[in-house]
Amino acid sequence: MHPTRTVLASILLLVALVVTSLPGTSLAANKVGRQAPAIAVSDGINGVSSKTKITDYKGSVTLFVIWLPICPHCKKYMPEVGRLHKKYASKGLKVLTITHGKKDYTRKYLRDRKWSFGVGFDYTGVTAKRYGMKRMPGVYLLGADNRLRSYRGSLEQAIKDELAATKKTP
Repeated sequence: MHPTRTVLASILLLVALVVTSLPGTSLAANKVGRQAPAIAVSDGINGVSSKTKITDYKGSVTLFVIWLPICPHCKKYMPEVGRLHKKYASKGLKVLTITHGKKDYTRKYLRDRKWSFGVGFDYTGVTAKRYGMKRMPGVYLLGADNRLRSYRGSLEQAIKDELAATKKTP
């Protein structure tokens, strides 16, 4: 695809995400405590493939992020995702991210930053709609029961609390 068309397609998808996230337009906005909605993945890197399902992460505390490598807010936020992954992966945290960015660009973007978390590609925007995403990045914490969690304060503290609760559960 021509670079201009790629940029235009990305802009149109961002506009569609904004429009579909306006009040009353979200197809299946999730509420805290409900099961995480299904994801739509056509391809992936770092262990994610078209066969990956959100239920594959059941049993693990999961940080789930919908992002785009060229999004200015995502560029500021994703280093925190990389830091949390590095710090808590050995304690049981899984990180799954979804983007509609270009695969080669995203692979290089992760490699340049030494990030190894999984990335799935959803070029349809269905996943963002299912999660009722309001802005990029969309950040969600799933408990080991695969249900969406809310938290007050820091995401890191919420992750620590979820990991501690998981260890207490037989």
